[in-house]
Amino acid sequence: MTSTNYLLLALYALGSGAIPATQAFIAPLDQHATTVSSQSQLTARTKSKWDLLEDDEEDDEVQDGNIIVPPDMMYTETNIRRQASTYDQIEQIGGTDAINDVYVRASGEREWFLVGKIARVSDVTPEQAIERQWPLIERHVWALRIPVRPSSDLSNPFEVWYAPGHSEKDSARNDPNIKFTKVSGLLLYSGEDVKTSLCGFVGKTYDRGEPTFFVERNVVTGEPLKGKEMKGDWILKSEINDD
Repeated sequence: MTSTNYLLLALYALGSGAIPATQAFIAPLDQHATTVSSQSQLTARTKSKWDLLEDDEEDDEVQDGNIIVPPDMMYTETNIRRQASTYDQIEQIGGTDAINDVYVRASGEREWFLVGKIARVSDVTPEQAIERQWPLIERHVWALRIPVRPSSDLSNPFEVWYAPGHSEKDSARNDPNIKFTKVSGLLLYSGEDVKTSLCGFVGKTYDRGEPTFFVERNVVTGEPLKGKEMKGDWILKSEINDD
């Protein structure tokens, strides 16, 4: 599925009022300082394939009390489209190796729900790309109505995991070669030292009435369920002949 298809539902949810454009998730910052040694030396790096990416970085910040909110990751149409465009650019340059599938699940539950995909340059880890774009990803979880928090306690944290890019079909087959990795400490760090041009995100979309995609894995380790591997090829519903 292309990023354009992934993008449509997010914009529909935004425009229909399901997620108000002015209501942005605020990700708390990790309170720490960065120091630079006086003996540090600057060196020129070699030319990289990632230099072809467009850089539309915004430097302005919005402050709410003691929390600094990055405006470039609020759940608005402009930000959604920009990160989807960056996703396309990075995938065109870096291929599947630059992509990771992102899942969320309620702690202790056996269902991992696919929320979307991230793209990142080689110098950015999957964790950094998720953290940098977390306000967009978190809001998209609510746009999809993924049941990872009880409505009676929206402050209850849920887990975030990532898998190899475009591996959802193999994950659904319970392929033992597909590894899921858990992200920890996600909400304690805004990731603002990573430029928006170095990572992208497209959210999963669904047609009306289509069930939410999830996979079942070991609730303790996140590993595939042993003895549950499925064989065969995926085909479209439209390709099934009604005999």
